[in-house]
Amino acid sequence: MIRAKCPASCGELFQGYIDGKNLLISYPIDLFSVVTIKEGISNERLYPKAYNAIKKSLKYFGYDQNEYKNIALDIDSNIPIGKGMASSTADLAATILATSRYLNREIDNQQIANIAIEIEPTDSTIFQKLTLYDYLKGRYKKLYENKLDLKVLCIEGKGTIDTVKFNKLNLYYEKIKHELEYRKSLSLVENGLKENDMHKLAKGSTLSAFINQKYLFKEDLENIYNLAVKCNAYGINTSHSGTVTGILYDKECFDKEKFLYEIKNIINFNKYERVHEYNIIKGGPSLF
Repeated sequence: MIRAKCPASCGELFQGYIDGKNLLISYPIDLFSVVTIKEGISNERLYPKAYNAIKKSLKYFGYDQNEYKNIALDIDSNIPIGKGMASSTADLAATILATSRYLNREIDNQQIANIAIEIEPTDSTIFQKLTLYDYLKGRYKKLYENKLDLKVLCIEGKGTIDTVKFNKLNLYYEKIKHELEYRKSLSLVENGLKENDMHKLAKGSTLSAFINQKYLFKEDLENIYNLAVKCNAYGINTSHSGTVTGILYDKECFDKEKFLYEIKNIINFNKYERVHEYNIIKGGPSLF
């Protein structure tokens, strides 16, 4: 029996269209999908997407794809589905890593990403370090050495978004209008990381969040941002193809109790369902 896990995200620090590429920087949190595989009878009916990853992994390593019929798989995930929290990326990455170990073959995170992106758009949480990544085609990648010394309150909106369908929308002519804004947002995030300036980084992620309001509107986002800053958070980020909003903060400075008390008065809880606190961690799938 082989077990692997991969973390969720609470959206993206940046997502936008630059130089003909659809790019994002998602960040990992301590919420996981855990995949277990062993010899047995396939239960593809329960996990069709994950079994697609098994088949593609078998093909990648030169095995007959029909060998999937002899692999039993189980997924234990606490990641909400359809919220833009990288639940599918976590399932796929953990499955591919577990399959490679099942086959006694080595695989790195770039190879895992190459397999996963054949199935659907892939979040950059698949990499251990924060990464700027072309999430549709996988043809561009830039890794950042600095870590995020932050915590996040993840405000989960009600309802779900079909990420695959959303990313198929032809928004090229709309997004190209905002390329200068995307460049400014990315520059702020990158310089914030380079200088370890979380205020600058969050200014970039906040700008990215508000640009995306044109494509996937989130209720009361401006009110949430204003309250976050009032309570000494650095800023916000959102899932650009989901329903979550992240409050980025330093636990020593942020007045979490005040924020949680006052948030009840400024957002419509018919649109939002819960708030969770997470740590920001290293990304990528791992065996355990």
